[in-house]
Amino acid sequence: MGKKKRRYVRPEVIRIELDNSISLVMMTTAPPHPPGRRRRGTGDSQPDSPFSSPFSDKPFS
Repeated sequence: MGKKKRRYVRPEVIRIELDNSISLVMMTTAPPHPPGRRRRGTGDSQPDSPFSSPFSDKPFS
């Protein structure tokens, strides 16, 4: 029982047409800067409040 061998049909590109008449650019507005942030290098280098440790003075002694 033999199978019939199909003839290979080579695909061929006939025409390529590009449509550049419509261009859509999706953009969102830039979000505002969040309040309360300071920029690096401006102002003094001290923190707003000193760090208070939840441990005793010598936690590893």
